[in-house]
Amino acid sequence: MREPGERAPRGLVTLFVGPLVVAVLAGAVGQVRARKARGSFAHMTASLPAAERKDLESAPALALANATWAFGSWEAVNKMMRIELDRLPESDGARRARVFVRFGVIDSNPDGQAALFSQACQADPYDCDHLKEAAERETKARFVSPGNYLPLFLLGGHPPIP
Repeated sequence: MREPGERAPRGLVTLFVGPLVVAVLAGAVGQVRARKARGSFAHMTASLPAAERKDLESAPALALANATWAFGSWEAVNKMMRIELDRLPESDGARRARVFVRFGVIDSNPDGQAALFSQACQADPYDCDHLKEAAERETKARFVSPGNYLPLFLLGGHPPIP
């Protein structure tokens, strides 16, 4: 029999040292695997051209802008569009034109819409020829009003009233 002050060494190993060793080994194996995966990801991204790396960096901002466009309030969309215009360089005409088309779709003033669609045309000349199609794409991607229908500016004005 054991005396009251004597501890069982086997119980101590079973309860404390064993799980501690397992945790340390699992952490070491996990760290080795993470370094290997991180190394291959870093190597793959480093081998991309500069333009593709920049696109990869802007992917989270673009996803947030698209989600805000699809479900955000007018105020949220307005704020996001301003942030997008500040973030995008002047040389990225297609993306800037998309932002201007989105602004034009949610704008309630026909003069403002005309100005914004004109800026979209200046940013990307392709959009001038296909402005209605670009606006239709954006309105289909928006699920709440305003902005989930084509503005009258693109439909040729108000239909004649008999």
